Amino acid sequence: MDERVSGVMAKSLARLSGSRPEYPGVPMRNLTPFAWDGLYFFESGPQGRSVREKTGFSILPEEEYVQENHSLLVFLNGPRLAKVVLLKDESSFPLYYTNGKKYSSQTRMLSLDGSRVMKLVEPTAFQRVYHQDAEFKIIERIRMLRDERRKSVPIGDLGFAWDEMRVIEPRDLKKKTGLSYAGLGYRPSFSAFMVFSHRKRVVRVTEMGDMFFHPENRKAMHGRKWDAKTRIVAREDWTTFTLDEP
Repeated sequence: MDERVSGVMAKSLARLSGSRPEYPGVPMRNLTPFAWDGLYFFESGPQGRSVREKTGFSILPEEEYVQENHSLLVFLNGPRLAKVVLLKDESSFPLYYTNGKKYSSQTRMLSLDGSRVMKLVEPTAFQRVYHQDAEFKIIERIRMLRDERRKSVPIGDLGFAWDEMRVIEPRDLKKKTGLSYAGLGYRPSFSAFMVFSHRKRVVRVTEMGDMFFHPENRKAMHGRKWDAKTRIVAREDWTTFTLDEP
């Protein structure tokens, strides 16, 4: 048992539950100061024999149980044992997970129904590409248009490589891309998705609201392909915006 890491993780989880991480959650690897690619969670009850059978390592004596109101975390790095952490299940960071399941290094901590209970989830294909940072960068460009009274600003440089963007309504996302957000504790709150692709592969999905995709001009945008030279164009009153290819 690594008591130091156990203490560090307990503090991190307490802070995290206090902030109630919303979708898409916080990567578990952000909370662990060591390399790992597999994680087992065990709640109070399973005997050491069960832990050994699932992980391949003798963490506890064969007949010993995980302590009551504790969670045992067994981290693996390839075939090797990386760390063993013991967390006391306190009201400050109640955890919800599948006992004995192996999680990958991509797993995330997500607040359960907006409460302080945190759920451990494996990201779906949609979660891997959904990023709010692209939305924030686009909003910054819109603010630049409004504050500096420019006619247009480029949309291309968003911090990742892309060569095609499509505007897709939430109801059409699965049909158009194969990506689904169903059952993930996430509901689209804005008018449309911006789906960015690079060499025919989706690399980012984000949302934008009616200020950008105003109902009056959304029909001209939906389904159309835009390239990295596309610019954001301000309407005359600078309250709504559209896209244009030079």
